[in-house]
Amino acid sequence: MMRLPPRKQEANGFTLVEAMITVVIVGILSSIALPNYFKQVQRTKQNEAASTLAQFQTTVASYFDEFNLTPASWADLNNVAVIMTNSGPASAGNALTTQITLPGDQYSVSRTNVADNYYEFTATSTNNNASEYNVIACVCLSTGASDLKKGTIDNAGAVTQADLVCGACPV
Repeated sequence: MMRLPPRKQEANGFTLVEAMITVVIVGILSSIALPNYFKQVQRTKQNEAASTLAQFQTTVASYFDEFNLTPASWADLNNVAVIMTNSGPASAGNALTTQITLPGDQYSVSRTNVADNYYEFTATSTNNNASEYNVIACVCLSTGASDLKKGTIDNAGAVTQADLVCGACPV
């Protein structure tokens, strides 16, 4: 009777070299993809702040149209549309120059230029590493002009009042 030689045991895993090459490839891909991912997350948060400032522009104009008065406080704007903060609706007695924090704790907003018929709102990131991702918006109640700019998207770096086109609003 003929006996067969014992079977050679097959390898069921990866070799050390294969595992190391895989780790290196994943590391290279991560070093390329992660910074872009974090920038996109910041841009998404910035777009949310821009959307809120656009709502503020509309709310200010609506308040002026409805009451024929210029809004002086967040409570005034709440008469037209609720201005949400991180802790609920904006406080009743706070002037528009009082800084509020938007839901999610990512941006804080205040009125940055105080003139009768000109409203300028600036949203700044609460993340110190993302200060160039600010958003600034204006509305002129005299002419109806409005503008909204986002830092590093519309401009190289943070945007300022000089970047807005409704800055020459007659008082």
